[in-house]
Amino acid sequence: MVRHGVSCIALAVLLMGCVKAAPLTSMDVLAPLSMPYNPELRPWTVNMPLDDPEVSPGADAGPDKPTQVHLSIAGTNALYVMWATGVGVTGNGTLERNELTESIVHYGTSAGNLDLTANGTAEVYDQIYTSSVPGANVTNALNYTSPVLHTVQLNNLKPNTTYYYQVGDGATMSETFNFRSLAAPGSQAYPQRIAFLADWGYSYNSSSTLDHVIESLSNTANPPAIFYIADFCYADTWLANGTATATATQSADGFEGPQSDTWQPVWDAWMRFIEPLVSKVPMIGGTGNHEIEQQYNSNGNYTIFASVQARWHVPKDSGSYFYHSENFGPVHSIFLSNYYDYTPGSAQWTWLWQDLHNVNRTATPWVFVSFHNPWYTTDSSFKQFEQMRVSLEPITYQYGVDAFFYGHVHSYERTAPMYNYLVDPCGAVHLTIGDAGNSEGLSGLTGPDAYPYTEPYYATNNGGCPNVTSNTRPNWLKSTPGNTTDHFSWYKQVLTFQGNGNSTGPAGKYPSGFCWEGQPIWSQYRESSFGHGTLDIMNTTHALWQWHRNQDSNDVIADEIYLIRNTSQCPQKLGAAAYTSGLAADVNLGTTPLNIQSAGR
Repeated sequence: MVRHGVSCIALAVLLMGCVKAAPLTSMDVLAPLSMPYNPELRPWTVNMPLDDPEVSPGADAGPDKPTQVHLSIAGTNALYVMWATGVGVTGNGTLERNELTESIVHYGTSAGNLDLTANGTAEVYDQIYTSSVPGANVTNALNYTSPVLHTVQLNNLKPNTTYYYQVGDGATMSETFNFRSLAAPGSQAYPQRIAFLADWGYSYNSSSTLDHVIESLSNTANPPAIFYIADFCYADTWLANGTATATATQSADGFEGPQSDTWQPVWDAWMRFIEPLVSKVPMIGGTGNHEIEQQYNSNGNYTIFASVQARWHVPKDSGSYFYHSENFGPVHSIFLSNYYDYTPGSAQWTWLWQDLHNVNRTATPWVFVSFHNPWYTTDSSFKQFEQMRVSLEPITYQYGVDAFFYGHVHSYERTAPMYNYLVDPCGAVHLTIGDAGNSEGLSGLTGPDAYPYTEPYYATNNGGCPNVTSNTRPNWLKSTPGNTTDHFSWYKQVLTFQGNGNSTGPAGKYPSGFCWEGQPIWSQYRESSFGHGTLDIMNTTHALWQWHRNQDSNDVIADEIYLIRNTSQCPQKLGAAAYTSGLAADVNLGTTPLNIQSAGR
């Protein structure tokens, strides 16, 4: 397989006969590959200053000047246009909110004639603390009230059309931006390119990723889109008392998670930072642990996910903010949440079943599912959401989901098509892409080695599984939250232990158990580097996945593979009409052999 020095884009490979070895397909299962860690190519990363001239509001930033302009998918042939006016305010006690203003977009198909107008809504949100942040040892935490956040929905857009637009209140308008509207569902607009990112953050490595993604999405044959698999700006890794802004060049020692502090001005800087990309290309995303940003409310309870819901909108007529789907071109995209009830019979579980059952795979043959925490990973998040996988994976397998996309793990990993920990020709390929540049660094990096990615540590620590015999857990896992006398109370609901610490695997199948002392066969490629992924859907059966590393020029492909939809042998990929409806359907699954090789690449 050619992994380096590729200089031909996917379309040229198919149509122009560029001379290079053809990429592997998802039917080719080789010996697992872990790229060696090179600290010189993967430096520890630090945050950029919040007052960097490229992301600061600017001296002319009056209360009505639009900034943070960005696009998201609102539905079929519809986009959200979102932006901010005014500036966020921090301080003690009650803060004066920015006054709401009009939300207006002038747009049209000619830069000199913005003859269409749409109106929308405006809102302001607060991040309010008591005098301290629970668990984070922060005193004098500063409250925050946001800029005015505007949202306008543009409906009935002509597919695959360049639009020009300005945003503002009608009196003060922005510069003129432009975007290309997405292809209509069922239009078979090939190739369709999608960029995939997660765990981006606001570091110097994040800046390199931004440059690479802008290049990847320039001059595409059809309008591209961005799928963002959560953990946006990492505001919750900054201290809530404002001390992080004093140095502004490194991440503060924040306390992420449900009891985190957070410095909301990071959101404002980050939104300005990514504006050159997302003002032109729509980005749809989900929710991760760094968006929780817990705060007490007036009822004595907690408010969570306040900032991300105010700043990034999702289609209102699909599921909820935390689970939703979109259709464009040949794609049916589903976003789920690890942080919303996913147990059998829950609202998210029921919605997923209904959504997959209703997919028209003639119009949108490719079905992708994205959420933040991986079901399959060989890193320290191994089996972190096993309950979710057990609950939802049977539904996704029955309805023939083609690929899953994850973040959370700060590295890249690609699996073979698989189901229930076994390589399966009708299963989905799982891609972890949480390597966009965040300041926490790459997964497992605490010294010269990325130890979850080296075999000695992998064997010593049971490959990510707790060891019942010695009552220890892998040393890169966090301590058990809460006061409990049972080290493994939070694991017991997801693992059934054997005497050696391994969980019980399917009888008679390989490998024998769900926990391994080495890289399992289903983990085909993994590497601890910053980067991003692109997917070019070429037709109804082939889609070219490519992973780009930040340390390379963008025409270098570190990993690539064709995803294959084999509908003749995997009839569930034809949609619900291909077999008896309902979860109890007895699907005659295909038996297409995979080309499994024990050694060599």
